[in-house]
Amino acid sequence: MSSNYHASTVDRLGSMIAARQVEPGQTLKVEAGLCQELGVSRTVVREAIKTLVAKGMLEVGPKVGTRVLPVRSWNLFDPQVVGWLAEKGLPENFVMDLLDLRRTIEPMAVRWACERASAAQLEEIRQAYAQLAASLGDRQAYNQADQRFHEAVLAASHNQFIEQMLPALGTLLAVSFDMSSAVPHELGKTLPLHKELAEAICARDVARGVWACMSLIEGSAATISGYYAQQ
Repeated sequence: MSSNYHASTVDRLGSMIAARQVEPGQTLKVEAGLCQELGVSRTVVREAIKTLVAKGMLEVGPKVGTRVLPVRSWNLFDPQVVGWLAEKGLPENFVMDLLDLRRTIEPMAVRWACERASAAQLEEIRQAYAQLAASLGDRQAYNQADQRFHEAVLAASHNQFIEQMLPALGTLLAVSFDMSSAVPHELGKTLPLHKELAEAICARDVARGVWACMSLIEGSAATISGYYAQQ
């Protein structure tokens, strides 16, 4: 039960901070006020604050109290932090930085996947593509399959740093896919490029794979830029 209280308190506080109900540089209510607002004990509040300090969202000091830190200090590779930010709609600069991250990591991951993927990993990429193709009529299922596909490609790179980043990268990719697929008539337009990428990796064709990967990323960038232009 205490574990549930802790998790829900972390989630409520994190979501509140990400929604800028308390601005960076401002301090949270004193413990007694938070306990009353959240309906939990001082121990639960203290432990939740420790968790958010570890995520880079808060700092605690004798003179400053519990202060909210700017977003640049937050652990943006923490899936929970990204989820809280996404709840209120991500700013354009965040998403564009995410696309830059994809441009940096994914093409090299595809190159390595072409060179290093095991037979089992190639089969996982084939199956992920098949699931993607079968999900065209359902936006949520399509996005989940899209995430599975790209995670399979990243895992096939056999790079231990990329492998350790997979949970965070998967969450970041999911945010990107959800935004692109929200644009009318966009769902499924990228399916031929996904097929090209899957076939290229299975054929160990580096040039073809990197081209398909970059085409997917740039297509997503164009779609997302159009989305923000209409806001």
